[in-house]
Amino acid sequence: MQGRLEGRRTDVTDLDAEPAVRVITSAIADPTTMDIVTQPIVSLDHGGVVGYEALARFAGAIPTERLFLEASELGFGAELEAIALERGLGVLQHLPQGFVLHVNVSPTYLGMQEIHRILERSSLDRVVIELTEHIPVSEINRLRRQLEVYRLRGARIALDDAGAGYGGLELIYALEPEMIKIDRFLISGIDHNSAAAAVVATLVDVARTKGIQVVAEGIETQVEFDAVARLGIDMGQGYWIARPGRGLPRVDVAKLSRLSRTERNVTLGRDLARITEPVATALGSAGFKGQTFGIGVDSYGRALFVWSVGADGAEHVRNATEVECGLSRAECLRRGLARGIESRLDPLVVTDHARRVLGIVRVEQLLSSAGMEAS
Repeated sequence: MQGRLEGRRTDVTDLDAEPAVRVITSAIADPTTMDIVTQPIVSLDHGGVVGYEALARFAGAIPTERLFLEASELGFGAELEAIALERGLGVLQHLPQGFVLHVNVSPTYLGMQEIHRILERSSLDRVVIELTEHIPVSEINRLRRQLEVYRLRGARIALDDAGAGYGGLELIYALEPEMIKIDRFLISGIDHNSAAAAVVATLVDVARTKGIQVVAEGIETQVEFDAVARLGIDMGQGYWIARPGRGLPRVDVAKLSRLSRTERNVTLGRDLARITEPVATALGSAGFKGQTFGIGVDSYGRALFVWSVGADGAEHVRNATEVECGLSRAECLRRGLARGIESRLDPLVVTDHARRVLGIVRVEQLLSSAGMEAS
């Protein structure tokens, strides 16, 4: 076996190579040396758990991904993946009704007998088969035929690491998965990375047109959770929500519910820039119709309240009515006029994808622009 390790490019260093081989061969000889942990996946609408992903873990310090890579280069990739799949599907017997189980399968091995036999004898109606995105275009037709076999038995297909690998949008259209998972390199810091947010927004738009659900992976902070919720992503997963663990790790549902779209009545959408008036300061102000108006913001630049002083000197503090910068003007007008009579003509607070204040838009401007469009 040492000879097979020589002269080969690998991400495993020379010092790691022999320990990696020992871990791999040990798992193949005795599958119980591979541990299975799960990580919760939650709804961004209500904050509750909707499913779990089964993840393989090995003893020692070598990362799991590197061990699977090494196994593939040694020619043991299908064997190791079959063990991980079989042990992962074992979680189903402990999974309550109403939840789904995500398992990882490499497209390279999907058609092999070791993998097919395991899937063939498993109940798949609560299973999501996650595929990595690194799939050669030449293999798409073959892969689509293989996936259809498992779809007919109730399985759903997820395209993992969307946005990270080869031919992302082409694969979404070609394979028509029920779900895509946004790679964590796009989610990390998305609250302040407008380029990543734009890529994610495009993926969400494509998914919506095709009825595909979207999962954000690698959420590690509250502001990332908040940002992906405002981008319209359906589900989230990551250390800030819950770390992988044995059994079925719990999440703080009360914490997540408070940040969910339903609880916060988050507005989603696209297109207000031409009539948005910028707010220059943390308590930005503008004067119109005899009033002085301001927005109180938190340390992230997100709106906390609307403050105004009328012509009579009376002060008013109200909750901010937020609209995302992409929302249509007609929808903004509808939401503005749906408020109580005392705040119906208050300006709307325009925010970016992470709820940071960009400026205000006045109801009078919305009415005026709607009239011009109608004419």
